[in-house]
Amino acid sequence: MNTFENIDEIQLWMLEKLFAEGELIKPRELQTLEICNVNLCLTNPRNRNTYNKVRKWKLPLAIGEFAWHLSGSNNLNFITHYAKQWKNFSNDGEIISNSCYGYRIFGKDNQGNSQWENLKKLLRQDPFSRRAVLDIYKSDNGKDYFTKDIACVSTAQFLIRHNRLDLIVTMRSNDLIWGLPYDIYLFTMLQELLSIELNVELGYYYHNVGSMHIYERHFKLAKEMLTDKTDNSIIEPAMQDVDSIETFLLYEKLIRTRNIKHDEVISVKINSYWKNMLIVLSEYTENIYNSKTQVLV
Repeated sequence: MNTFENIDEIQLWMLEKLFAEGELIKPRELQTLEICNVNLCLTNPRNRNTYNKVRKWKLPLAIGEFAWHLSGSNNLNFITHYAKQWKNFSNDGEIISNSCYGYRIFGKDNQGNSQWENLKKLLRQDPFSRRAVLDIYKSDNGKDYFTKDIACVSTAQFLIRHNRLDLIVTMRSNDLIWGLPYDIYLFTMLQELLSIELNVELGYYYHNVGSMHIYERHFKLAKEMLTDKTDNSIIEPAMQDVDSIETFLLYEKLIRTRNIKHDEVISVKINSYWKNMLIVLSEYTENIYNSKTQVLV
């Protein structure tokens, strides 16, 4: 198992390995450098922010995607506020069918139950259960193989051992540049959220990938990333007051739909952990409407 303290270490180690050992393949006629069957471990899931300056990772997009998934939405307009590229993965121009992980995790059935609530119930009843698995990749007898939008994540399994909550995410495919930093951000946030809801310590995050790769268009960027010496030892704050999530999602929507001003966001009465994220989203949205530009991942 390859073990790391922060996500920058993961990305740089993986890039070096790809350039040294990767194989050139051409799925969908796209030149790609790939390594199969990759297993990674992040020992401190809170160290989820990318600080590599060359990469120019976007925190607003990470937070925006987190809010989109947390809300259980599959709405395309919601997520394209943060990244236009999502339009390329919608089959009908209105929804995201398969990569809306939050819709699969938090969406409720006819009885009002969600995978998330059922999983929490299971772990409260049986903390040593091996059945706490979120089923994300769902293929309709293989029909989804040919769609624009096919989930990269297969499953997410939570295990409580030694009063610590570990998370094992299994992915069929992971783009190291566009996908990995945002996927790990999302799932470690969900891991920390669940650890608080279950009143257990935050454990390790495991990231297992069938195909880890970069596309040819990112080869130059990837090589430049390897030259960056930015300090990545920053310790991220612990998540607080999960009861504020409903309020956080309410204000995220008000910000995204331009129904609240930036100075009003600063005055919102909410725990500082969630307020800081709202301020990031508010500043981002102000910049969009002031510059008429859109964030790129």
